[in-house]
Amino acid sequence: MSWSSDHCAPFLARQGNVLWPDVVCFAQRSMMFLVLAWVLAACQLGLPSQKDSPTELAEALTEYRVIPANRAYVNVPTALLVMERDLGAAVEQRITLPNLTPLSGENVILLRAQTRRAAGQNPLSLSQALAQFGGAPAPFASISDSALAARSDAFGDVTYSVLRPGGEMTCVLALRRTQTGGRALPRGASGLDMLMRNCVQGGLDQALAPLGPAAFGLGMPRSNLY
Repeated sequence: MSWSSDHCAPFLARQGNVLWPDVVCFAQRSMMFLVLAWVLAACQLGLPSQKDSPTELAEALTEYRVIPANRAYVNVPTALLVMERDLGAAVEQRITLPNLTPLSGENVILLRAQTRRAAGQNPLSLSQALAQFGGAPAPFASISDSALAARSDAFGDVTYSVLRPGGEMTCVLALRRTQTGGRALPRGASGLDMLMRNCVQGGLDQALAPLGPAAFGLGMPRSNLY
C-alpha cells in the first residue's frame, strides 16, 4: 500500500488556497502502524504456529495445583506429591516419587490424559513422549531409540532405558500408553500417556514397579496429601 498523498486525497480539506490533511487520514495511518507493530511483536514473542505443540501456550500459562493422592490417575503408594493442570487438549499430572539415591534430580511420573485426540492403540514412542513432556530428564538427556528395551504386561507395553551409575543403583526412563488408569480418567479422555524417571537402590524390577500392573488396580494410594 502506498503512503503518498494520493492515498489521503479523499480526506483533504481545503481552507482558502491550502489543503489540510483531514484527521481521518491520520487515523488510518495510525491504525496501520499499530497493526504493523502488533505483527512484529507477535513474531518476536513466538506465538504458536501449526507446527508447534497444541498445548505449548497452555503449558506456559497454566500452573500446577496440588491435589489429593487418591485423584492420581495411577496408584503409587510411595507418592510424595501429586499435582495437576488442565491444558485444554489434555489434563496433565505430576507425581513426585522418593529418591533414596545420592543422584541429583527428582524421581517423577508425568501423565497426560488425552482429551481432544485419540491416543491410539500403538505404544507411546520416545519422540512423542519427549515432545509432550518437555524432553528427557538427567541422566537420560542424550537418550535415543537405540537405547530402548521393552516388556509387556496385561495393560500393554512398557518401553524403557536403563542406566546403572554404580553400586546397586538402577535408573530407568520408562514410557507407556494405556487406555485406562487406576481410576476414572476425565470425561472424553481417549488414553493415558506416561513418562517416568526413577532411580533406586535396587534392580530393574524395582525401578519399573511404579508403572507396573499394580499402578492400574483399584487400590487407594497411601499419602499424607488430604
